[in-house]
Amino acid sequence: MKHGLIARRIAVVVLGVGGLLSLSVSGQAQVTQPAAPPAPGEFRFPEFATVVKDMQASSGLFTIYRQKSDDPTKDQTKLYCQIPRSLLKQDLLLATSFSRGEMAGFQGADYLVRFEMIGRRVMISVPDVRFVQTPGQPVTDAVSRTYTSGFLAAMPIVTLAPGGDPVVELGSVLTSGGIAGGGMMNARRDLCEFTKVKVFPDNALIDVDMAMAGPGGSGSTMGITYAFRRLPSMAEYKPRLADERVGYFTTVRQDWNIKHSEKENIIRYVNRWDVKKKDPALELSPPEKPIVFVIERTVPLQWRKYVAEGIADWNKAYERLGIVGAIVVQQQTEDNEFANVDPEDARYNFIRWIVTGRAFAMGPSRADPRTGQILDADIIFDDSMLRHRFGEFDVFGPGPVAAMMGPDVTEFLTANPQFIPAGQTLEQVKAATKEMSGEMLVDAPANGHGLARNLACSYAVGLKHQLSMLEAAAAAVAPGKKIPDRLIGESIKHIVTHEVGHTLGLRHNFKGSAWLSIEELRRRRDNTDDALFGSVMDYNPLLFFAGDEPGKVRHIASPTVGPYDLWAIEYGYKQPGREDGEEKAMLAKIASQGTKKENAYATDEDTMGLTSPDPMSNRWDMSDDPIAWAKMRVELADALLKDIRKWAIKSDEPNHYLKETFATLMFEKSRNMLYVSRLVGGQIHTRNRSGDPDAKPALVLLDPKQQRAALTAISETVLRDDFFLAEAELYNELGPSRWMDWASSTPTRLDFPIHQVINSMQAYSLMNLCAPQVLQRVYDAELKSKAEDKFTAAELIVTVRDTVWSGLTLDDGTKYTNAKPKFSSIRRNLQRQHLAYMLGIVDSDSGRLVSPDLQDQVRYSLRELNESIGNMLEKAEKPDASAKLDFATRAHLSECKSEIYRVLNAPHIKFPDQRGMMINILRADQKAEGTTPQQ
Repeated sequence: MKHGLIARRIAVVVLGVGGLLSLSVSGQAQVTQPAAPPAPGEFRFPEFATVVKDMQASSGLFTIYRQKSDDPTKDQTKLYCQIPRSLLKQDLLLATSFSRGEMAGFQGADYLVRFEMIGRRVMISVPDVRFVQTPGQPVTDAVSRTYTSGFLAAMPIVTLAPGGDPVVELGSVLTSGGIAGGGMMNARRDLCEFTKVKVFPDNALIDVDMAMAGPGGSGSTMGITYAFRRLPSMAEYKPRLADERVGYFTTVRQDWNIKHSEKENIIRYVNRWDVKKKDPALELSPPEKPIVFVIERTVPLQWRKYVAEGIADWNKAYERLGIVGAIVVQQQTEDNEFANVDPEDARYNFIRWIVTGRAFAMGPSRADPRTGQILDADIIFDDSMLRHRFGEFDVFGPGPVAAMMGPDVTEFLTANPQFIPAGQTLEQVKAATKEMSGEMLVDAPANGHGLARNLACSYAVGLKHQLSMLEAAAAAVAPGKKIPDRLIGESIKHIVTHEVGHTLGLRHNFKGSAWLSIEELRRRRDNTDDALFGSVMDYNPLLFFAGDEPGKVRHIASPTVGPYDLWAIEYGYKQPGREDGEEKAMLAKIASQGTKKENAYATDEDTMGLTSPDPMSNRWDMSDDPIAWAKMRVELADALLKDIRKWAIKSDEPNHYLKETFATLMFEKSRNMLYVSRLVGGQIHTRNRSGDPDAKPALVLLDPKQQRAALTAISETVLRDDFFLAEAELYNELGPSRWMDWASSTPTRLDFPIHQVINSMQAYSLMNLCAPQVLQRVYDAELKSKAEDKFTAAELIVTVRDTVWSGLTLDDGTKYTNAKPKFSSIRRNLQRQHLAYMLGIVDSDSGRLVSPDLQDQVRYSLRELNESIGNMLEKAEKPDASAKLDFATRAHLSECKSEIYRVLNAPHIKFPDQRGMMINILRADQKAEGTTPQQ
């Protein structure tokens, strides 16, 4: 029989047959044999009473036997489990969590498992629940033959209890470390300790201190909790079919019994709680089973109010469906009924405060993989988000840009390093890709069994930057005054509401911020308690404007869930009434309302970066006018930069505080222009279906005038020489932190790298105009419009080139010097970056990055550029020229001309199959030692 561990949420760990059995047998206590030997051919288990003698028993779902913890003569790693025969082959949920250590609070892997007694072993099997197996149907045998179960572990039976229940040695399996995931196969079982064993009628919880072996014999301890839980009966819950117009996490199954006349046999259920009215006849009824969230006592006292409000805010959505008190908030204290409740217990949903040093929050949930019914959820909130004043911000590298635009930015740069902005390295890009690998909150099939989920949500990371901006605004307008706790609390509430939304089944909606105009946003913020964003499931920036005094604004985040959130909960949780008809018709009617502006939906895979065409689907943008919003934020940053020395640093504070504040403001100037550059080549994507009211096509090309307005806005800001410049003397005051210890990241360069910073900020906006994905999208769009006025690839290529390279003429009598060059160093670096992007396209294999015809247009644009550069150099180098170029400009243009010539005129060499002869590329007159020149 083939055995193997299945893929998990956090890591994929695979063991062969020998590995599984060694885990199960290693360290097993010796069992006293019967006094009389068995008859020939007869096997007899040791006596039950002898095996469990002097062991403590905990009974419930199953019975656990363990040694008394105060007896040093006993093997404390031994844990026997008596499994009732009635529980064999029953569906259970095995959920793992990290209770202590650097991952404390994180959920680990979880599985639908079954105990199966095979010979003298009990196997923990993991059925492949992706495929429906309907008893009595002819195809079921074929399904079961094709999609076989996996096995998580094999446990030898050590004895049989009276009545025939198998008793297995469970301890060796739970101390292996592999089940929880995280690549922890280096556990030291001899040093592990069971710290907690609790067994209840329908669930059990076992906590282990895992001793992890490290390099050189060192190690660490990590707490892992295993929670077994009986899954609800399939008859108790009715799954709800998913709809792509509404953003829910889904449980996906395939049913080969579906008729061949149907277009597909994939079934998708929304992940949701079993929340419905206790009395359907009442207009307002409490739920049969409320969702209870417990706020852990680790949450600081001053923020508990806002955490509770963030959870309870979702009750508004359920009240619209006639369910009152759908969500209940409880506070854990040292002496109330929740004092001794374990957050890892699968019966409870906790919100926990953690201190990993990384600013983030996360709201994963566990769903029944058969139906999508959510059974358990735990939210963690890292304290580091509120410590926004400290730390060297790496705001100009590929990581922050990818966190805004999407993970395919760094994936593209990794595959095409010629497009990496100058001053950044492939190692930085790879590190950013790794950091972004957990960003998407999606469910994906893993290795044929179970689910592999990416769990990270970087909302709190971006909000840390937003709080830094808020503090800057407060310090500049009202020096000496701190940000009021109510505004910090409102930010906390907003993040909690976002993460609770995930635990209710909702995915990100990155179009929620594009609902209102700036004017309406400001009116609502200052005068109402109405929703400010279409959805709290977006990454929404804090709302403050130039001149705001933070202590006097009414709100800086939306005070309530948005209209999209209400609509999404209606789809997932509304029960059909008399007026609704059948559930299918009711759901179709609800989902058809996705055409409304406030219900617009786009999620992670719609917001990947360069490949995503919809410029209104972004992280951290705001309003329905990206150009106006960017202009407003640039004005805010400029206003704060003007007197930055006066407010950003106090007497006797280190200089790096000034540097960090300066970097935050500069990043704010550039980041919002990225949204403007995305308008170029933009196509509005909808999930409308045929028949929806006011349905739009799947993709709507952006008006050429709007795309040209975006190009103009970029040329007047990011691509302008002085856009990022501050007072020259200020750069000399931007000193770095000089601590050299484990808590610091000391830069090797002391002075502020102004050229590298500016080039980085310009490069990514320029990339949104020059990347092959964007050029190809504009090129293809030419055939998707019958309008007289089209925005073409040719127009984009030429406009960007002429903007970046403007000034390739010499004015008679102008004297250029090394101190006052023809092209500034900023302009030269920008031109070099543009040239690198264009040459990267030209130098690629024909058809790989862009269509050959489009590649020809880029090539020809460079030939024209090369001619213009050549004409200018030739004119300047004439003996009687009235204008002479400075050294830096001559060097720059000469090298650019040479580089263009080299690429455009490189010989085309067709290499044969590598299995054939090698080509000697030496010329005949370059005879090398020991070689014969070939033509």
